[in-house]
Amino acid sequence: MDYFVYLKLERYLAEWYINESGGNPVTLKKGSAESDLLELFLQKQPPDTLPDTGKDSNVAIRIPCFKYKDPRTYNHLPKLARKALERTIYIRFRVQMWNELYRLDNTECCITDLIYAWMEKHGITPDEKNWENIRQMYLRKRNSYRKCKKNVTTCNTD
Repeated sequence: MDYFVYLKLERYLAEWYINESGGNPVTLKKGSAESDLLELFLQKQPPDTLPDTGKDSNVAIRIPCFKYKDPRTYNHLPKLARKALERTIYIRFRVQMWNELYRLDNTECCITDLIYAWMEKHGITPDEKNWENIRQMYLRKRNSYRKCKKNVTTCNTD
C-alpha cells in the first residue's frame, strides 16, 4: 500500500512540479531535496490527529521507503516541515524559470511570448493568471539581478 504527502500549491507551481516529476502522484528521486526533507521530517501519526486524505490538495507525493523510516509507520509530515517542502519546490521552480528565461531575455522576442512558450514547455496551463504570476516573478528576479550587477561591490548575492 502506498502512502502520500498531499500539498496544495499554486496552480502554476503544481502543474510545473507534476510535469517535471513525470505525473501525479509524484515519485521522488532518491537524494532529491524533497526526498531528503521527507526522510528527515516524516514522523509517526500523532494520536490526536487524523491522517491527511488530500481532500483539498493538487499534488500527491508518494512517500518512499527509507532505510530507517517505513512509510507504513512514518507517514505524517508536520505543518512546518510541509511548509519547508512547499518552499523547496517553489525555489526549484524559480531557479529553473530564471535559468531558462534569462538566457533569452536579450533576444528580439517579446517577453510575453517567451513566458507563454516556457509555460507550454513545462505543462503549465497558458492562461493570464499563470502568465502574470510567472511574469511578475521573472521581472522581480531580473530587476534584482540587474541592480546587483550594477553594484557588484556592494551587492550581497546570498
